[in-house]
Amino acid sequence: MIPDQSFAGRAQRLWLVLLVSSVAAACSTSYTIRFSAAEVQQALNRKLPISKTKFLVSATVQSVEVELTEGADRILLRPQVVLSIAGQQALGGQALVEGRLRYVPDTAEFFFDGKVVEATIAGLPQAMLPVAEEVVAKCGEAYLTTTPIYRLKQSDFKQSLARMLLKSVRVRAGQMEVVLGLP
Repeated sequence: MIPDQSFAGRAQRLWLVLLVSSVAAACSTSYTIRFSAAEVQQALNRKLPISKTKFLVSATVQSVEVELTEGADRILLRPQVVLSIAGQQALGGQALVEGRLRYVPDTAEFFFDGKVVEATIAGLPQAMLPVAEEVVAKCGEAYLTTTPIYRLKQSDFKQSLARMLLKSVRVRAGQMEVVLGLP
């Protein structure tokens, strides 16, 4: 014969079952964040301008335009650049940077990892273009690796639960769609 279970014992087991069910339900869900190109652009432009120098060439990124490509997980950046070569007039131009989002779970931040695909500087001699591209790339890398595009809010319960794992990143309906959660 099974002894009578006390009310306190049954209530404790019920609370345990409810707690385990709640945690399991929360862990199996995902959280979606959507960024427009304008929001990404605003986040990146927040701390500009930034400059880097190599040898006698200095590059300054003045502003960044952002383009999201539908059906892809890539972002295109078009930084406006001013290039200065010692003893010459500053030259203006534009670069094309292609990349994707990188999520850092420890800090709950999103960064842009990109590569300079091309740089166009008006009036720059062709022989100087490789050095110019390298300086522009170093300038962009220094900035982009330290400037988060977005940081999850610790005060938001869903965001704090979802910060564990990046499930997917894609562009849909003109917005960058980021899905976070546990598998």
